[in-house]
Amino acid sequence: MPSPIGHSLGAVAVGWLVGRPAASKAMLWKQAAILAAIGVAPDLDLLLGRHSMETHSVGAAALVGALAAWRRWPLAASRHGVFLAASLAWLSHPLLDMLSPDSTAPLGVMFLWPLTSAHMQTGWSVFAAISRRYWAEGFVAYTSLAVLREVVLLAPILGIAWFARYTERAT
Repeated sequence: MPSPIGHSLGAVAVGWLVGRPAASKAMLWKQAAILAAIGVAPDLDLLLGRHSMETHSVGAAALVGALAAWRRWPLAASRHGVFLAASLAWLSHPLLDMLSPDSTAPLGVMFLWPLTSAHMQTGWSVFAAISRRYWAEGFVAYTSLAVLREVVLLAPILGIAWFARYTERAT
């Protein structure tokens, strides 16, 4: 599973691609912070002992999108746009997790919950699995390389999203 850095980059990129351009640098940073928080939030299920379950699903993404639209989070001009930006930012998390190796049962994420409780994974190892065993030998080196890989893969997508927003705002 990717690190919080990878999840943040992915969520900000997708949220910016579908949201509205920020009116100022301050708003741009606020949007980035909101989208990054949305992107890492599914892992709060670790505190409940239900990792990769309901929070890693389209159902949870729809609920978060509905909450964001109802509260009119500053992600887009319309409620529909806010719903879409927040939902896709949340959904980026389980999608990135599905592109990582998983060795903890049950394998994969409950992506299609509430339609099914089945766990799904792609079998592709685009991202390295981040270990939580900080005491293990080689933890820092392995984690640093995994985060570097995430940045190399996701930063260009974030750059494209930023450029699309910046040029749209400038015109």
